[in-house]
Order: sequence, then C-alpha cells, then structure tokens
Amino acid sequence: MPTLSGVNLSLNALLANSQAMEIIEHNVANANTKGYHRQEAVMRTTVPSNLYGMDRGIGAGVRGTGVEVGMIKRFSLSFFDTRFRSVTSEAKEWEAQRDVLMQLEMSLAETSTEGLTNKMDEFWNGWQMLSNDPSNTSLRAQLLDQSQALVNGFNRRADQMNKIRANQDLMVKTRVGEINSAGSRIAELNKEISRVFSIGEQPNDLLDERDMLLDRLAELAGATSNVQANGQVIVSIGGHMLVTGNESLSLTTVPDPTNSNLSQVQWASGAAFTANHGELVGILTARDTIIPQQQAALDALAVEFANQVNNLHSTGFGLDGTTGLNFFTGGDPANPPTGALDLRLNTNLNVTNLAAAEVTGAPGDGGLAKKIADLQNSLVMSGGTVTLNAYYASQVTQLGLDVERAQINAHNQGLVVDAMDMQRESVTGVNLDEEAANMAKFQRAYQAAARVMNAYDEMLERVINGLGLVGR
Repeated sequence: MPTLSGVNLSLNALLANSQAMEIIEHNVANANTKGYHRQEAVMRTTVPSNLYGMDRGIGAGVRGTGVEVGMIKRFSLSFFDTRFRSVTSEAKEWEAQRDVLMQLEMSLAETSTEGLTNKMDEFWNGWQMLSNDPSNTSLRAQLLDQSQALVNGFNRRADQMNKIRANQDLMVKTRVGEINSAGSRIAELNKEISRVFSIGEQPNDLLDERDMLLDRLAELAGATSNVQANGQVIVSIGGHMLVTGNESLSLTTVPDPTNSNLSQVQWASGAAFTANHGELVGILTARDTIIPQQQAALDALAVEFANQVNNLHSTGFGLDGTTGLNFFTGGDPANPPTGALDLRLNTNLNVTNLAAAEVTGAPGDGGLAKKIADLQNSLVMSGGTVTLNAYYASQVTQLGLDVERAQINAHNQGLVVDAMDMQRESVTGVNLDEEAANMAKFQRAYQAAARVMNAYDEMLERVINGLGLVGR
C-alpha cells in the first residue's frame, strides 16, 4: 500500500537527517581537539522497491524507498600527512639540538664576568703585576686567589658539560620509552581498525588516534608509515620495522663503554638503531658529537695551560728559595692534569714559595713572573698557531655558530611545519560556520520529513477511523 510505504520513507528521512545532525554535533564538540579530523554524513538512496500487482497501475519501473547514511566520511589526505611528518621530523631534530646547545652556551657564561676568558685575563694580569713587585705578599695572595678562580672555572665548565650529557642521556631513555609505547598502541589500533573495516564500518576516531601517534613517532625519530589494503599501517624507523600488523618491535638502551657508559640506542634484537631525523637524533647529535667536541677542546686547553705554566714555574724560585714546584696538578697531586675536570692548584703553594724569580736569593727578581705573563701571547695551541686565549675564544665562537645554526634551521623548518599544518587543517579541520550551515540544512530536512510523517499519520487515522461504516 503506497501510504504505508510513505511512512517508511519518511522514517528513513528522519533517521538519516537525525544521524547527520549528530555527526555535526560531534564535529562541533571536537572543534578544538588536537588531531581530530572532520566527519561528514554521506547520504545515499535506499534500495528501491519494485512495483507489484495493482501498484503497477500507478507508475512504472521501481519506486524509491528513501534515504540513508551510506557512510561517515573522514576528511584526510595521505599526501599532506606524509609531507607534514617529513618536515616535522626535521624541525624537531633542530629544536632538540638547539635546546641542548643553548643549555651548554648558558653554562659557559662567557658574556658575564664569570666567563673563562675573563678569568684567564685576570690570571695573566696577576703575573704581570707580580713581575713589577715580586716581593709583595698581597699581590702573591691575590694571584693565588685568581689562580684558584681560574681552576674553578675550568672545573665548573667540565662538570656542567658532564651534567648536560647525563641529563640528555635521561632524555634519550624517555624518548625510547615513548617510541615503544606508541608502537604498541598502534599495533593494538591496527587490530581494531582492520576488524571495523572488515564489517564495512568506518573507525574514524580510531584513525584519528593512530594518526596522532604516527605524527608523534615522526617527531621523535622520523618514522614513516604505509597504510595497507586492510586498513592496518606498517611503521618503520630508519628502514627497520617498528610496527607490522598487530605486532610491534621495541627499542632498548644499553650502556656504551666507549662513550662514558651513556645509553646506546638499539633494537631489542640487538640490531643497530639508525634514524634520519627527529628529536632523538637531535639529542644524540648534541650529546655524542657537539658537546664532546667542546669537552675535548676544553680539556686540551686545560692540559696545555697547566703544562706551559708548570714548565716555567718549576724552574723558578720563591721568596724562601723553593724551586721545582708545579703550579698546577691533577686530581692526584703526584700527576699532571688529564683534563679540565681534574685540574687543580698545587695545594703546597703559598705566598712564600710561589716562584717569581729566575734565580735564587733575589726577592726583587720578577723575571719568571714576566715570562709566565708573556704566555698570554705565546702561540702554543693548535700546532703553535694560536694563543691559549684565542684557542678558547675560537671554541666559544664555534659553539655560538652551532647554536645559531640550530636556531635558524629550527625556525625555518618551523615555518614550513606551520604552513603544512595549515594546509592539512584546511582539509581536516572543523569550520564552525560551515557546520552551522550544514546543521540548518539537515534541521530543515528533518522538519520536512517530520511534517510528511504527520501527514501520513493523519491520512491513516482518517482511513482507519473514518471509513468502513457501510452496513451499520
């Protein structure tokens, strides 16, 4: 009966438009949810009905039965996702490197009075002043204080570098744990997503969660991904599989005896870990390359500084005639320093045995003190090409260049990331004005379907209750 068919048609319209409005509500509710992809109800006609019996007299062919929501479309472009993750991994690598190097730069404090350059200048000036008045005990005491401040400056910088490396080692372990956690969750989502796809449904919110994890893995280690026909995704880092199907592999860290027992990242199988970009790469580059270069330069400076001063001081004479004393020692007083961390001022030094004279019994002789002061201008570093001060200045300058390069690259890559994110957001993001317009459209369609349903309700009431009185 056409009337009954019309009731069903109106019902389909009510249900379809109601579901469409619910999807719009879901979009609006998640307008500010990070990683959310806009959804849309895709309408389609329901299966038409053939005309049988007397119904064939009122029309030809088949009769439409209404509308239904064929699928809930999720707005996404894999090309934008791939490009976004690629540029994000590079940006995060430079950002991580920049942050570590800025910590190192601040720890050196070369722009303040606590800078090592300033302390070296005070040390040279102390010897210069002593050469003019070698018997002045106040100048001798002052020089010893300046020397101790210089030693403390070397020690503190070496200690700060070690602490920064140790702190970044903890960051490496944290990032590895985050990668493993994300990989495990993606494997779980792969299983559920493929199941939902297999029954003909759309796991949109699960796909959003998985895409968020893929974005984060790209930030962490430059991970790449490929979606399979069944909806599952394969994830790899540096050509090594992290997630395949419902299974995920894992990374681990082991102490590296060749690198101060800091954590070496490798796969749980023992395979070497390599990655092209990402936060982890930036941290490892700073921890294992740039900071060790600065440490090696500081150690070389400390050792050469001590050797040059000791070579002269041990040949001089103090006010009491003492000779043969080293000015600097290592952590073990019997041995010379091996680096900046174990540089020490000889604990046996005092105002009387501090050597300033070149000959014994000549308290007014400041020749040796003058020679030590002249070391400031001696070409003793880098194969006899630069002075001690210039050598350190070049290392500070190199660190500044490394910081600047990291800052510039992080900024430039960040601009590309922002542009790519805006492109991706233009497709996947929620536009509240557009959603309001769609809501009005589906509301009117719902109201129209409801009015049709009311009309059929009134028609059936008249047929059932108002007819059939013949014979009474």
